[in-house]
Amino acid sequence: MSGRSETATALGDAVGTVGAGADSLHAAATGAAAKARSLGHPVLVCMRSLISPVDPLDLFDRATLVTRDRVFWERPEEQFAIVGLGSAWTFVAEGRTPFRDAAAAWRFCLHEAVGVDDADEPCWGAGPLALGGFAFSPKGPKEPQWDGYPSGKIVLPRLTVSRIGRDTWVTLAVMVGSDEGALARAVGEIRELPGLLATPSDHQSASIAVDGTEGSATVEEFPQAEHWKAAVSSAAQAARDGAFTKVVLARAVKVRGIRAGAPEAVRRLRDGYPSCTLFAVANGDRCFLGATPERLIRVRDGEVSTAAVAGSAARGATEEEDRRLGERLLASAKERLEHAVVVDVVKDVIAEVCANVESPAEPELLKVANVQHLSTPLSGRLRDRMDALELVDRLHPTPAVGGFPRTAALQWMQEREGLDRGWYAGPIGWIDHAGEGEFAVAIRSAILHGSEAVLYAGCGIVADSDPEQEYAESALKLRPLLSALGVNGAGR
Repeated sequence: MSGRSETATALGDAVGTVGAGADSLHAAATGAAAKARSLGHPVLVCMRSLISPVDPLDLFDRATLVTRDRVFWERPEEQFAIVGLGSAWTFVAEGRTPFRDAAAAWRFCLHEAVGVDDADEPCWGAGPLALGGFAFSPKGPKEPQWDGYPSGKIVLPRLTVSRIGRDTWVTLAVMVGSDEGALARAVGEIRELPGLLATPSDHQSASIAVDGTEGSATVEEFPQAEHWKAAVSSAAQAARDGAFTKVVLARAVKVRGIRAGAPEAVRRLRDGYPSCTLFAVANGDRCFLGATPERLIRVRDGEVSTAAVAGSAARGATEEEDRRLGERLLASAKERLEHAVVVDVVKDVIAEVCANVESPAEPELLKVANVQHLSTPLSGRLRDRMDALELVDRLHPTPAVGGFPRTAALQWMQEREGLDRGWYAGPIGWIDHAGEGEFAVAIRSAILHGSEAVLYAGCGIVADSDPEQEYAESALKLRPLLSALGVNGAGR
């Protein structure tokens, strides 16, 4: 059976299984309407059930012509993936405290919800979930490529499918107010979305790779290479002068003429970078996607886990060369300093809220397809309940993407980087009804719009950073997304 047929069959099963179909959902929503009138605010109604296995990425692809709001998240090595389609509830962050505001809004959304705790057994990663992301800066993006991506946005999907090991869960959600017409429309959308997805469509994913023939992609750098190298030299001098210990400088490349769509790009990233977190946040005809090696925070059953990732080197062409490059990375004073700054800050933040904080004394090598990093995992147990978004608020931006000391480094970066990062290097992920969840740092990422894409990469600059070496490292970090979009031999 084809993947599309399997998806259609599983969704058909889900529609019949959840609450014995739309009639039961409507009955639950009708009952919730009375509660909404009594409370004076809308009430969430959701239903969750196990279904036949589906590939959430296939579902993300099929939904392109069905809904503007689509979010995909996957950790392939853990056999964990989520797709969210449509929007039952959306929060857009506009203030100076986006993470705390989003956490408070999500808690209010869940207040007096119907069906949230009705499942036979809790399941981390199954709905209802709020999925989304945030800009690197709370001031939000300004450049036109970021239209539709505000300072922060989290969405409770109409339909969420979570693949967790061998199990696949589906969650349907609707916000019910006192307006009977709105209730009927919302329930109609709930009934329509799975049905549309299960119906054969003429839609085909844009999966044609760019090649070297006429009309192939063109690449433009922002800022130009020499300007970026000059900024690196200036940053290294500022570090030597004591302005800061480390600052992160990013650059971008704009690619025109790509012919690989977002689903196909994510499939290629899945094949090449299974140890990374894959993500795609689509808003209409734009999509922000990537494959990041950097977890910001995970909260599960009261346990907090994160990792300090900083310090990079290329992979070797042979096993012996790869080993030598890894050993050189572990022995590099410059890379160890850059890494230690991140470890110290992250560990201090975790220790403020957790007991039994654990981390190894020495970093380990985190190897992905084309880059290896210094990585130090950290974990602890929360002393008191705290939402994942509240932990994100404490951690972001870490020195891995901002610098240290934070205020001095960010001020220097904002004055001289000359780049609108948008959602690049911002937190991206999900949170469940218990306040637990996972957020990653959205590096190794790109924003796609039609046949154009803007890709981002950054490097940590310390006192003895060399501009040529940092530029080469940034080109190495751009390579995965360029390759996923079918653009080969570009990036420097």
